Amino acid sequence: MTRTRTEATPFTNGYWRRFGITNGYNPINSTLNTCVDSPGKGLGDNLPLQIDKYSMNGGVINQNRKDGGTYFTGYFDNYVCDACSTGAFAPLILDYPGEQSSAAYAAATLARTNPSRPGVDVIQNVLEIGDLPRSLEVYGETLIEKLAENFIRYKFGIQPLVRDIIRVGEWADRVNEKLNVIAQLQKSGGYRKTVSLDALSNSQYTASTAMQSNGCFFTSPVQSVGQRIIRGHARWLPQGDYSKYSSAEKLALAKRAYLGFEWNLSGFWEGIPWSWLIDWYTNIGDLLSQTRNVIPATCESLTLMRHTKTESYTVGADDGIRNITAAHVTKERKERYPASATFDAHLPLLDAGQMGILASLMVMKQKYRSFR
Repeated sequence: MTRTRTEATPFTNGYWRRFGITNGYNPINSTLNTCVDSPGKGLGDNLPLQIDKYSMNGGVINQNRKDGGTYFTGYFDNYVCDACSTGAFAPLILDYPGEQSSAAYAAATLARTNPSRPGVDVIQNVLEIGDLPRSLEVYGETLIEKLAENFIRYKFGIQPLVRDIIRVGEWADRVNEKLNVIAQLQKSGGYRKTVSLDALSNSQYTASTAMQSNGCFFTSPVQSVGQRIIRGHARWLPQGDYSKYSSAEKLALAKRAYLGFEWNLSGFWEGIPWSWLIDWYTNIGDLLSQTRNVIPATCESLTLMRHTKTESYTVGADDGIRNITAAHVTKERKERYPASATFDAHLPLLDAGQMGILASLMVMKQKYRSFR
């Protein structure tokens, strides 16, 4: 069962007069907030939810001369223009380049909230460490070829290993964190965690939008800027009874989970050459991460959360008789909805680091092609 709650800040609009008829004095809202949710116990943090917020200011039309106007000329007194009174000229931006599917975000949420997620993946490092000596060799290639090939080795060989060596040095604190996860799993609500998945932006520009057409005519360009933040939330429950474990057994379990001491598909996948490139375009790596189960647990529920916000701006104008002030409209939506982790393939927008990797690959491709 869903419920809807609304909160508003109303005020009485100004007026405009023409042909002896007075218009306006209508109630409008400077803010309007609506919440649609499903109240319930136990799973309250994973039930569907949508919150919409709207706020508006500006867009006020006034007469330049306080002479009351004429029968044929419209007179305006602190009248919020028709476009601003509804906010229809400034829609919430819902399309964002680079946004992945719900299935891909759900898989990433499971991978990153998994209680057995390792801080150091020993299995992967064992599979990759054999390539380190080659990373330190000197080749009789051109400088660009050397830089390209060794950049790839550094990004996917040396850098991850150095990162994991540093994490091994922090193992005591990190193992304690795993012990806290085990303790949370034993609680009635289970282990709950929220992770940030994506931050996106988009903008729209309209050269001319009618702000008022009754009594006078004003248009304005509209610039809208939108942002979307996506997060994932998962609730994990224990598989079996943890109370039978002694303190020493729990500590050993936490160590195994943090150091990745488990032979599983995820570790082997990460150690396969070029698996990282496949993971750019698919979510196979995230899906395999779900198979890690050093700390026996199962995901009981998973939801995605999107926070979308759009701010729209107009400019003021003056037709010699009347003037209209610039307007600012903000629309915001927060939503939470259930999702399932399934296979997803997508064409990603690459960041600067990924573009550098692809550039290095292109140089290496040209090098090996010249050997033929």
